[in-house]
Amino acid sequence: MEKFIQIFLLFYFSLFFGQKNFAKADSIAKSTKYNGNINELVLDLTTDFDNDFDKARSIYFWITENISYDYKLFNKGPQIVKFNCKSKVDCQIKKQEFESKLIHTVLRKKKAICSGYSTLFKRMCDIATIKSLNIDGYIKNKKSHIGNSGILDHAWNAIIIENKTYFLDPTWASGYCESDQHGKLNKFVKERNDFYWLTPVDKFTIDHFPKNPDKILNFDLTKEAYKNQPYIKSSIIPLISIENPKEGIIDAKLNDSIIFKFKYIEGIKTIQINTNTERNPKFYTLDKNGDRIFNEKAFNKQKYIPFKKESNNFEFLYIIKDQNLTYIEILFDYDLKLKYLVRIK
Repeated sequence: MEKFIQIFLLFYFSLFFGQKNFAKADSIAKSTKYNGNINELVLDLTTDFDNDFDKARSIYFWITENISYDYKLFNKGPQIVKFNCKSKVDCQIKKQEFESKLIHTVLRKKKAICSGYSTLFKRMCDIATIKSLNIDGYIKNKKSHIGNSGILDHAWNAIIIENKTYFLDPTWASGYCESDQHGKLNKFVKERNDFYWLTPVDKFTIDHFPKNPDKILNFDLTKEAYKNQPYIKSSIIPLISIENPKEGIIDAKLNDSIIFKFKYIEGIKTIQINTNTERNPKFYTLDKNGDRIFNEKAFNKQKYIPFKKESNNFEFLYIIKDQNLTYIEILFDYDLKLKYLVRIK
């Protein structure tokens, strides 16, 4: 499964960048060591390249290879930084001093939360004279985020080359965190995900939206359009393209037929629907030790949705039969992948 996704992503991005090969940049980044001087680090990473794509890739690869997510710091809650400034210039000086201290700490500890990743990437790009942005904004990573902005607590980057903006998220690209039953992060798994390297804007903005979109060159997605997308599980965003319904809030009447259509590059054996009025019973439960127990009786009560498949195109029909329906969850092979809200007229 993981190997399949990696092969797909390699193919996807090679097409997007016209067969661009970053093997040399990755190799240099992998062998480069930090010896206490960020300027020398950037020079070592970029001196062999004459274009900003390769330079930015080398910086990105080094960061994702060497910096781990500081989940313990994240668990402490939001880190609010305020500057007591006498003037605009004074504020700018204090901000630069804070960022320099942050970067020094990140490089020393080799750990960061999103602000550390994005600030480090921006500073390294500045040293390499690559035009870049440090972007604060919203993320949507929960099924409750349909119809709203999500959470304003993330930071990522963009590079601007030949008047085009390319997005990347070095934090999410560096790996992922596991959490306990109470939602606290308890482990970071180092596993680079190149989906978040220069991600096409239509994919990136499924779960990212900048706090100040007007400051980003040629960014034309409205906040309302971002808010009203369906929930898509983050792991399948690279694999799926939804054709219908495109918006996450479905306006319908009783007995309406909703046609769901999407392209999905993986196989799907079963499709199921859970709603607020009718759900498939869970057929796995946890015992006192946290081990999963299979319930055959509950498994035998599972209901499935018939669907059409042609190549990578999937289609199925769902009829609105209950006036009290408020949401539709779509499961592929027993795992929740998509969710829509429903407003019955």
